[in-house]
Amino acid sequence: MAQLRRATVIGLVVGIVMLYLAGVGLIGAFANREVVTEYLSLGQLMLLAPLLLGGYAMARQAASVIQRLAIGAMAGGMGGAVFALGILAVLALSPGIRDVFIRINENLLSFVLFGLDPGPGALLIVGLGLGLGLVGASLPVVPPSVRRGLLSGVAGVILMSMLEPFVRPRLTDFDLHDVVVFLYQARGLRPVAALVVFAVSALLGLGWRPARAEVSRRFAEADPGAQRMWRWVAALLVIAFIVTLPQLTGVFLTQVLVLVGLYVLLGLGLNIVVGYAGLLDLGYVAFYAVGAYFTALLTSPTSSLGIGLNFWVALPLVVLGSAMIGLFIGAPVLRLRGDYLAIVTLGFGEIARVLFLSDALAPWFGGVQGILSIPDIIGEGTYALPLLGEIRGPAATYYPLVGFCLVAAFVAWRLKYSRTGRAWNAMREDEDVAQATGVNIVNYKLLAFAMGAAIGCLGGAIFATHLESVFPGTFNVLVSITVLAVVILGGMGSIPGVVLGSFALIGLPELLREFAEFKLLVYGGVLVLMMILRPEGFVPDVTRRRELHEAEEGEEDEGDDGDENLTPRDATQPAPIQA
Repeated sequence: MAQLRRATVIGLVVGIVMLYLAGVGLIGAFANREVVTEYLSLGQLMLLAPLLLGGYAMARQAASVIQRLAIGAMAGGMGGAVFALGILAVLALSPGIRDVFIRINENLLSFVLFGLDPGPGALLIVGLGLGLGLVGASLPVVPPSVRRGLLSGVAGVILMSMLEPFVRPRLTDFDLHDVVVFLYQARGLRPVAALVVFAVSALLGLGWRPARAEVSRRFAEADPGAQRMWRWVAALLVIAFIVTLPQLTGVFLTQVLVLVGLYVLLGLGLNIVVGYAGLLDLGYVAFYAVGAYFTALLTSPTSSLGIGLNFWVALPLVVLGSAMIGLFIGAPVLRLRGDYLAIVTLGFGEIARVLFLSDALAPWFGGVQGILSIPDIIGEGTYALPLLGEIRGPAATYYPLVGFCLVAAFVAWRLKYSRTGRAWNAMREDEDVAQATGVNIVNYKLLAFAMGAAIGCLGGAIFATHLESVFPGTFNVLVSITVLAVVILGGMGSIPGVVLGSFALIGLPELLREFAEFKLLVYGGVLVLMMILRPEGFVPDVTRRRELHEAEEGEEDEGDDGDENLTPRDATQPAPIQA
């Protein structure tokens, strides 16, 4: 009965999710966006994937294979039935209900019913739910390596199809017209190309873990000299890849990399404040804005100061000034913790934006008009690098930005394993205990705010020189929330996690511009799934992961029946009288 009840609940959730995707317009918006030309569209994938996932989620709870298949099919069928009933209800209550759900129109209804009449279309949806639930339920039965290969193949096909607007032009630029013709037809992959991409991706998924294990084993067995040599070889390969990336990707993708790099810088700074010291800062955009405006004031000849300093001369002054602002913001919140700290820092972030926007300070900061004519980071617009030739456009910002990110990552890494990092870790665990053991809470909190501000202002400085202008509307609270999401998604306290989180939350949405209208919806969904399935993040810090899993184990232990752990003497003793 418990399994049937759980299958019913999962089926209801799947059906509601499908109705939600249809109601907000995701399914209708991508009904004609091909994944595999003439066979599978993105809208169809969004419609059918929840049924498959529902069967998979349900099957993991059962013991025997027959039970898994049965309850997985039941969960999928229930999801299809809930969705079909919702669609039939929309048709029955038309047209009044469509005045509320404006995304539900005739084209969408025809699409989700597969062009059939309501009755046969609803039965087909239920049948697909049963079939896809059964397929999803069979996945846990498959050996893990095979399942990993199948999932890698599907992910490879979807990714290659979604990146068609960027892959096709780059292949054309390299005169690979035959490859373009083989891969793409209209906006999707050709069926034969989809099979090839699936096979290659599946093989990579199958071979990745064994290959990594073999390389790790051979590396561990090598002598120290060989290990050192291979580390240098790997480092040089990574450096060569980073250096040549703008030449491989083109102007638009280099612009995306610049945007990702800016959020890597901001994430590294906020990671010190939140991940290391445990200070929940929702006003981090203030440091980003301060760095941009200080740079504009010192470098722009049209600013109120009008001194027109070189960027590299102004940069130390910007960092010092931003660190002082960090101390100024940190001083009033020394006694605050948790939610109260978050609310106050959120207020400081809004105060900074309003000040830069205000008419009272317009003679200094330009008000709504902002500050213009900021020279670029080099001062001449182009420069030359050995073997790469003349660098211009977004690439001119890319290389200095990579250098800043490396310096910030090195500083954050050194701080993490220093005496200061251990003090921050103690504060994050328990401020009272840390203070009792001799940690100066005031000094270390102020230092965290100052270091976070110093690194965050670098992102603002580069942002100002890249756009050659600053406007107060750019620095809204959504920037703070996005940077915090980057840190949480990647893994709080983890430097590689910040990089991966920036690529996931900033790079992918920029590449998938088709989803721009639903960007915040996708953000929310990804964060909810991460908090449920992997709360420690993509690349978690070892300490943070241990803390989370120990907390989960502690909660499970508390939920056990306490009488099982009592000795006979304990069990026979009367309960103490409560005062």
